[in-house]
Amino acid sequence: MKRTFILPVISGLAIIALSATTVVNSAGTYGWTGSPVDGGVGTGGQCSACHSGGASTPTLSWSTSPALGSGNTYTPNQTYTVTITPSGSYPRYGVNCEIINSQSTSTGSVAMFGAFGSALSANTQIIPLSSTTPYPPCVSHTNSSTTAAFIFTWTAPASGTGYIYADVLGANGDATNSGDKVSDVTTVTLTPASVDVASHSENVSELNIYPNPATDNINITYTLNERSRVLVKLYSINGEEVAEFLNQNQDRGNQSFNSRLPMGLSRGMYFVKITVNSKQTLQKFMIH
Repeated sequence: MKRTFILPVISGLAIIALSATTVVNSAGTYGWTGSPVDGGVGTGGQCSACHSGGASTPTLSWSTSPALGSGNTYTPNQTYTVTITPSGSYPRYGVNCEIINSQSTSTGSVAMFGAFGSALSANTQIIPLSSTTPYPPCVSHTNSSTTAAFIFTWTAPASGTGYIYADVLGANGDATNSGDKVSDVTTVTLTPASVDVASHSENVSELNIYPNPATDNINITYTLNERSRVLVKLYSINGEEVAEFLNQNQDRGNQSFNSRLPMGLSRGMYFVKITVNSKQTLQKFMIH
């Protein structure tokens, strides 16, 4: 997607213009991450459209807390703290970050993937859809932008594949667009973590957890193919143990038990983990 640049209004379009003490565009900006919907990598979709001439290329690193799973898998409905850290020889940095549901170039078919929460550092802001339309919501800098990390929260959706696009701009602080340089675009593909087990271990079969969702009680039925040590626990979406329902030896054959859920549990997704002779099975479980 190509953009048309109109110089008289460039202050409203440029991603970052940094002076020695403040960000000239102190309101921050959006739509310059290098994502396909922003115009792609290079002058069509990054702040290099206006800023150039820097002697070195800045870099960025990113992380989440809790950490994403192997292959950048996310836990559905989990809220993550995202940290983007710029580095290089520049005295000031700005940022643009989108988390979107498509790699289309059409603004009409790209939307936010999940939801931004809040900015956690003073140099960071979240620009909402009401201000970015037809582009997706964006994380950007504020006039407090320096060399510090940009930190914000993001809540993953219930399902689907998403894409993170982010870049940073290093500025030399001479109050012009020259002598600045944009980083390479960081691209991350997000997929949901697979927690449902289609086939259970050879020691257990016909596993059924009900009602699901539940409010007060949980019922679990299964069949053991041999006498086994069975351990059943409930975990939060963050991996914290919430309750232990069962821990005993059981004979071969059909098994069932009923247990009351702990008082005061928040609504949402949990995991039931059943361990049979040291082999584990996970299943999603919702509490209303």
